[in-house]
Amino acid sequence: MGKQPKSSTISSLTASTPVAEAACGVIDQRLTKVRDCLRKTLGKPSRRRQHIHALRVATRRATAAVDLFRDCLPKPVRTELRTVLRSLRKAVGGARDWDVLLEALATTIHAAAPSDLPTLDMLTGWALAHRAQAQSALEQAAHDCSPRDLKKLQVRVVAAVRWKQKPEPSLGSFAEPLVSQRLADLTALADRDNDAWSLLHEVRIAGKRLRYTLEVVAGHLDPAVAEHVEPALVRLQEVLGGVNDSFTASRLLEDILSSMRSTTPAVANRYQHVLQKQITEHQQRMLNGREAFTAWLREWHSIEMQDALKAICRRRP
Repeated sequence: MGKQPKSSTISSLTASTPVAEAACGVIDQRLTKVRDCLRKTLGKPSRRRQHIHALRVATRRATAAVDLFRDCLPKPVRTELRTVLRSLRKAVGGARDWDVLLEALATTIHAAAPSDLPTLDMLTGWALAHRAQAQSALEQAAHDCSPRDLKKLQVRVVAAVRWKQKPEPSLGSFAEPLVSQRLADLTALADRDNDAWSLLHEVRIAGKRLRYTLEVVAGHLDPAVAEHVEPALVRLQEVLGGVNDSFTASRLLEDILSSMRSTTPAVANRYQHVLQKQITEHQQRMLNGREAFTAWLREWHSIEMQDALKAICRRRP
């Protein structure tokens, strides 16, 4: 997992910024980033994989902003925007899944035994064919909502932002209970005694929600948040992002093997040994990731981190 861009924090916001003003600025910035990433994704293919990942992250950040300021948006506008972002994220996700497998195969091929190369070459061809289909789906989604269309929607959304009730709260008083709730959600999920891989995915999503919310209100939180909490959330994303990548790759490989067995058993018999070895390696990486998550959880419950978490909603003097 690569490092996330540091420019996502909006430093101009303060605790006293009116919530509607904050909503306009955050949503506008997040949607501008989505449009920029969408253009790059549809541009030259040399860095397309990086741009696709960036677009996926940008749609998540934009959705998090819409959810954070949902009370500032009329329901029809909010629903339309979330639908567009979900469509883009789904199309990007399909391309990203095959990119993950292709990257893993490229790494494996460099150190593979000669006897394994025919299977790895076959898998690469299979993945490339599906990746091409995913690119077509992404381009269709981008055609349905081009950067120009998204700009028009962005203007309408920002114009619709307002706080209907009086008095209008400040960003600080508005965000504090939301940050506390997201923190409680993350901790409750992380502490759940459950070995299901789906739980780690839920923890990863909850960590993202908390992190993206903190990016909006970081300017007026206690310094301990930036020093301890935000770096911990970055590490959580890196650990569980690796688990998710291996889970995705192993699932795709299992689907390939299952398809072979159901259609051409003789072909499956020829390739299944190396295929199964690849699946096992990814499953081992998932287990390693679970151990890394356990270590992260111990750090999350350390005295130093707990002191930082207690200060998470305490404003700077």
